[in-house]
Amino acid sequence: MKSKFDIYQLITPNIDAYAQYGLTSVYGYAKKQGYGHFIQRSQLIKEMHVNWSKIEMIRQACLSSSSEWIVLFDADLILINSDISLDSLIEKVPSNIHILMPRDTHFFKWGKPNAGLILLRRSQEGLSIVDHWLNMSKGEGSYLADKHPRNQRVYWEYVMPKFIQNQQLIPRKVCAKYHWFYRLLGHGTFAFHVTQTDLETRIDLMKRLLLNCDELKYLDEISSILAGQKEGLLKLL
Repeated sequence: MKSKFDIYQLITPNIDAYAQYGLTSVYGYAKKQGYGHFIQRSQLIKEMHVNWSKIEMIRQACLSSSSEWIVLFDADLILINSDISLDSLIEKVPSNIHILMPRDTHFFKWGKPNAGLILLRRSQEGLSIVDHWLNMSKGEGSYLADKHPRNQRVYWEYVMPKFIQNQQLIPRKVCAKYHWFYRLLGHGTFAFHVTQTDLETRIDLMKRLLLNCDELKYLDEISSILAGQKEGLLKLL
């Protein structure tokens, strides 16, 4: 039976040192829940920052997948509770909603989404959102496309105003983002986005979080997969 969800992750070889931990947690989760799981090992838009390849990746997935939803997990996102299904995140979503992202943790961006987790309905409207996102990054919004946070800046300024009726924000408590005050907010009931950290901190924190997950048993399998596949799109599940 085809899953309602296909999970995609952009994991280029240069980030394997920390991505192996997030990928292991997502792989175990997808296996447990019966979701499709794909990883892209190559940069898809050579002339732009690698972060834009994840938007191109989900655009391509919209065209090639047969699932109802395309789900993006960033490489520095680790799952906290594999018992929470993706169905539970969309169970009350009306038919006009075609993209969901977590509400940003930062105090000054609470009304804006964070693109570390994206649920995109595989619909004409969903495809239109990512098409517009990429078009703006290369056109009118190109001056923002290489200013951190790249994907989000273009989305906030040029995509969200146009598609505001098609967007819904996932509560911060579901997917929290690393910040100096994250210990006050917790790791999130579902996922924790270990972003804006130095490499050593990211590796250490993601490894420690994975140690608390049942999915740790898949770490050796994932490390072997990453060592053997250095480019292209790989279907894991």
